[in-house]
Amino acid sequence: MWPFIARCLEVATILLFASIGELLDQRSGILNVGLEGLMLLGASSGFLTATATGNIGYGFVAGLITGCIFGFLHGLFSIKLKVNQVVSGMGIWVFAMGFVTFVTDKYSGPLSLSSPRIAGLLSPLFFVALALVFVVWFILYKTHLGLKIRSVGEDPAVAEATGINVAKIRYLCVTIGGLLGGFAGAFLSLNYLGLWGHLPTQGLGWIALALINFSMWRPTILLAGSLLFGVVWQFSISPELIVPGLGLPLAVYRMLPFMATIIVLIVISTPRFRRKWGLTRPAALGLPYLKD
Repeated sequence: MWPFIARCLEVATILLFASIGELLDQRSGILNVGLEGLMLLGASSGFLTATATGNIGYGFVAGLITGCIFGFLHGLFSIKLKVNQVVSGMGIWVFAMGFVTFVTDKYSGPLSLSSPRIAGLLSPLFFVALALVFVVWFILYKTHLGLKIRSVGEDPAVAEATGINVAKIRYLCVTIGGLLGGFAGAFLSLNYLGLWGHLPTQGLGWIALALINFSMWRPTILLAGSLLFGVVWQFSISPELIVPGLGLPLAVYRMLPFMATIIVLIVISTPRFRRKWGLTRPAALGLPYLKD
């Protein structure tokens, strides 16, 4: 049971790193639907770097840098060039799928390096992700910077009128968001899987994106959602550890995380839920800021 729990927490770690970065993006008004692509690129660069250097730490750094670069590029397209944010994000995803298919898939196989684990089971990075949730919560709700981020996401024109540099805040958030997305991908390939296979994210990036809506853009609820979906994801991979003997095809279990995602999104989209829980979607999310 403990190995199963540790694996669940590691899936939650991947989701937390990816979704907390996207939460910062969206709080500033930038939507990045290319989160799956950022994770793929981070996983790819991390795996290739660790394999080439024989140092897993360099792999994590490569994932961070790759995510940072592509996060900034998304910001450049969305903020400076006013490109449709969905189109820009999808472009990152399509590029990532092509890159890893034609480049990284040539090196498919296990990683001959091991990551440090607590009691041989759980990565200490889980506690880093846990701390990050509360750091981001503190920044958003208890600091002047957080007030600026939330203001820019709600009404950039009003924020600009009060002296806030909208572009600077958005570049900061989207770059950090990309950095964390790339790191989530590196954690996936270097720690959770310890190998490279074709498109290893398998939709985790899309689930992380959906978790933002599930959390109503609140870091603490995002933590609960990541833990929940970590359990669902791991159960879909190794259901025999919990309910042996059912005999259902593995494909049925693999659908569970995505079925749960659809159900959650339907529930939180109902008017009754919005009225009761006060869905706090940033008003300017996905809209380019055009100065008068």
